[in-house]
Amino acid sequence: MKRVSFIALFFATFFSTATAQYFPVDTALLNKTYRKLLKNPQSRELQLDFFKAFPDNWDDFNSTYKYSDKDGYDLSMYSQAYEQIKALAECYAINDTLYCNKLIALSVGASLDADAPNHLQGLLHYTMQHRNDVFLYCLSEIEKGHQMQFWQFYWSNIIDGDYQLEEFNKLYNKNKEKYPAMMKTMSIAFEYFNTGVLFMEDFNNFMNSR
Repeated sequence: MKRVSFIALFFATFFSTATAQYFPVDTALLNKTYRKLLKNPQSRELQLDFFKAFPDNWDDFNSTYKYSDKDGYDLSMYSQAYEQIKALAECYAINDTLYCNKLIALSVGASLDADAPNHLQGLLHYTMQHRNDVFLYCLSEIEKGHQMQFWQFYWSNIIDGDYQLEEFNKLYNKNKEKYPAMMKTMSIAFEYFNTGVLFMEDFNNFMNSR
């Protein structure tokens, strides 16, 4: 009888844990540093505190800010995604190399979707304009496969527009001699992913309807 009760308790605990929402990031700390930063956005110390508390990679970022329509899912972080990514964009006091390496880590393995991933992608393009030399140098230091993963997310788009081609041409022409191999990788990613993907939710819906 005791063994049966133990097994029942084990499975009850297992399924409870499996369905519980889990944040790999300390969201309490993240929100605390964000609120402090809002009060004094020019503070180098507060920028660094928020920067350190912000997710370090794509999996943590997506788990923190993703949307779910499941009953009981906590959407408090999802609703703050835009403002907190905007705050990250305004952390001008962070060392360029440190900053760009964090964005690369957030982007490798990422997939385009609405809301937080879309805002992150916008931050990448913004940073590429304002910290271009350091950003490309940091990219050149990682494996070529991970460079492709970065450019895949960078260029993923569902809507064609002249501004994408214009940005691509500027980046390519400016850096083709300094980083010929990386510009080749970037060109392939642009060819396949610019207007060549769906938002992941739409892709999943498409596959489920087949």
